Amino acid sequence: MSLTLNIIEHELRSLGMIVRTEENNLEFEDFRIYLGPDSLKNQDMLYLTSDRASTAQVRESGYYALYVNPKDEKPDENAVISVLEGSDALVTFNALLEVFFQYGSWERDMDTLFSTGGDLQDLLDISTSFLKNNVVILDPALKLLAYTKDVPCDDRITEELISHGYHTDENIRKFKLHKRFKPWSEDDGFIINDTYEICKYVTVVRSFKTSDSFSLIIVMMCNVSEPKGYLLDAYEMFAERVGRYAMREYPDDKPSGTAIDTFLRDLFVGGAGDREAVRERANTMGLPQDARFCLFYIGSYGDNVPPHRLLADVSRIAAPAKTVSIGDSIVVLCFNCQSDRCALHCETGSCPLGHRSMSARLNDLMQKYDLVCGRSSKFKQIEAARDAYNQAREAHDIGVQKVGQRENLDLPHDWSRIFSFDRCCVDYLVKQCGESNLATHTYASFVLDHIAERDTTARTDNYEFLYEYLINERRTSVVAEKLHMHRNNVKYRIDRIESQYGIDTEDPSMRFDFLLAYRVRESAIVQNAQKN
Repeated sequence: MSLTLNIIEHELRSLGMIVRTEENNLEFEDFRIYLGPDSLKNQDMLYLTSDRASTAQVRESGYYALYVNPKDEKPDENAVISVLEGSDALVTFNALLEVFFQYGSWERDMDTLFSTGGDLQDLLDISTSFLKNNVVILDPALKLLAYTKDVPCDDRITEELISHGYHTDENIRKFKLHKRFKPWSEDDGFIINDTYEICKYVTVVRSFKTSDSFSLIIVMMCNVSEPKGYLLDAYEMFAERVGRYAMREYPDDKPSGTAIDTFLRDLFVGGAGDREAVRERANTMGLPQDARFCLFYIGSYGDNVPPHRLLADVSRIAAPAKTVSIGDSIVVLCFNCQSDRCALHCETGSCPLGHRSMSARLNDLMQKYDLVCGRSSKFKQIEAARDAYNQAREAHDIGVQKVGQRENLDLPHDWSRIFSFDRCCVDYLVKQCGESNLATHTYASFVLDHIAERDTTARTDNYEFLYEYLINERRTSVVAEKLHMHRNNVKYRIDRIESQYGIDTEDPSMRFDFLLAYRVRESAIVQNAQKN
């Protein structure tokens, strides 16, 4: 959380004569009383001084000072703001403490709403005292999504909007006549209109864009307070949170809404109805009923990952796939794939937007946040999403176990942070065996145990050699290259292993049994390590 100099200056107005000498609108994360050079720790901190010598020391050290002296009439040029002929340093300190607390609490409340499923109306309700004026939030169809209930506005356009729940055709005609839509869809930042052509008040519009037009629109009617710097800064803090909703619920050029989130939650965890009901609701939501679907699951992300930021980042890179939060997890329903050849993972170039594959993008993001993502098997009908959700969740949980043991794994995975259920299916089966772990009691597992034990005592690597020989389909040249040996030695070594341990690699059933045993052993080792 940080406060701008505009906001700090405004909040100090009641404490005395305020003189600002810093032109730039700096931001400060917190403030402290200056107690000498050793107290200067952070350039994002504002330091309170009460004498000019201290202010000069702060400035010379490259930090910023707030000068407070009720007996002084002249501002200190070394301070960003001087508070004169008013409250003393302690009163000013307490006042700033309250300001930082109030704004910090507001930001935390907004972030909590976003991560716990609060809607735009909830967001606006807790922001009224900071925004001062009447505010409305609209969707791309100019339908009213939220409005300030505690600040009435006597502007006729606004009254009609609140009354109808959407802008009337007559008002939309006025917007087109005065070319309001063009800046909304093209300009960045605030659009301040003080022409009074349509609204009787100055308006401040902030729009969020898709590839073709705009998605969410915030309109503030300045019917109580003028759009001064401090108010625009608070408005920007609010708009930043609205932008996260826009990114999540209105990706690219396919606007959706909270109705889709509700449907997806019902679809994944139950409550969406039978097959016909699911397909009818999907059609209503504008979601495909039949496509090349897969589902990604990102589980609990702990206290070190800002949930709102993670959700926004996932939504951004996954669009036009749909992203929804469920409890402390994030789920992506992907139908981006356009390739019939795409198997376990996304093919490069198969994304309809020309992006890197979904798995590659999510894998990079998971590495950034030090997280794990589970992925379901592919499915073709949307009603199968609940099974896919359970698959992805199981793959995630297995991935959490495996990622810490990766250096000990014998079997490679395509992605370091994406765990596909197809690749984790054996791990899932072993998990279902419970304490008995009967899957490890096969003949092939017994032989592999014996080989591993002999390798330890004799310092050989027959266990690894046999695996490479089987996984590479007995192609001696490939095995020789991977293990840095001559191809003639490959045949010699496999003959010795077959003779010593009673293995016949010509038998396809036996090859399958041993490869499965390798997978079961890997999974059992990881799960036992997790228990210990």
